[in-house]
Amino acid sequence: MALIKIENRKIGNNYPCFIIAEAGINHNGSFELAKRMVDMAVRAGCDAIKFQTFKGEKMYPKTAGKYETDGKILDIYNEMKKIELPENWVKPLMKYCKNKKIIFFSSVSDIPSVDIMAKHKVSAYKLPSYDTTNLPLLEYTAKKNKPIIMSVGAAYMNEVDEAIRTVFRHNKNLAIIHCVTKYPAPLETCNLNVIETLRLAYPDLVVGYSDHTENPIKAPVAAIVKGAKLIEKHITLDKTMKGPDQRFALNPEQLKLMVHAIRETEEKLAKGEKVKVDKIVLGSSKKEPTKTELYVRSFAYRSIFASRDIKKDERLNKENIEILRNGQNKPGLLPKYYKLLIQKGYKVTRDIKEGRALTWDDLMQK
Repeated sequence: MALIKIENRKIGNNYPCFIIAEAGINHNGSFELAKRMVDMAVRAGCDAIKFQTFKGEKMYPKTAGKYETDGKILDIYNEMKKIELPENWVKPLMKYCKNKKIIFFSSVSDIPSVDIMAKHKVSAYKLPSYDTTNLPLLEYTAKKNKPIIMSVGAAYMNEVDEAIRTVFRHNKNLAIIHCVTKYPAPLETCNLNVIETLRLAYPDLVVGYSDHTENPIKAPVAAIVKGAKLIEKHITLDKTMKGPDQRFALNPEQLKLMVHAIRETEEKLAKGEKVKVDKIVLGSSKKEPTKTELYVRSFAYRSIFASRDIKKDERLNKENIEILRNGQNKPGLLPKYYKLLIQKGYKVTRDIKEGRALTWDDLMQK
């Protein structure tokens, strides 16, 4: 039976769609702005608001490179520290959300962040698309025995399957979310037929959709028609504010439009009425990265990196390797080999500089 429960809300089957306002990093480091985003989500009728929890040094290596935003060239590694969700926000934010009768939860991108959320007894975890192949993180989160919502954007079907099996070994309380990891995502890349593919392949799982298009209605409505039981959408108080995720997010008026359109669509479907869908968003039913996702997949999916300089013949351990996003580096060994490298006592065949992804050519067993 495709059903999960987060706090007092049942999600799946014939229950209403669970609508998540993705605040993400659009709080810009201001607690007051974060609270105003909660208010915005409540006024629009959302069921939950989601933030992002991560440790900057656990995201990218120092060699990740630079990027341009708002006309400035910024160092990726340094910037990640500036947009962390401060831990001392979590308790008051959770309390504020409880008072406003909206569910608070967060995506987690590293093990310390999972521990932070566990300490504060968060009611659910979100695992981002970029960690679909980060099996150690999936396993660690699953063992917390809380509901998990896992996005699988830019992933191949075999990767989705491996991720689900990893979580299922410890936790059956799982929902998966289709999305396109392009910001903003063109309507023609949505491939919402993939929702049906995932529902057919995993009939016991709740399936949802995280929308990164700029249109507040077309893709969410089509996703509901295709059977999505969760809809997630980035929100912003003002699209002109600084930050990479502001311009494609929905403003307060657009968010209200989206929630209304979703509820109206559900009512029509319940009455057996036909709902008109713009075919541009349906696309392919094949679960694989779109062409528009290939760059961001290479950039933001993770590999095993040297977290400090490693000398030739040195054995690998938790102190000298880390699972990080690639940035502008060439991808290396997949995260699923992390435990193997340590447990089997692999050594390096050459000196490895901090911030380089490891390959099999760099290794030998003891």
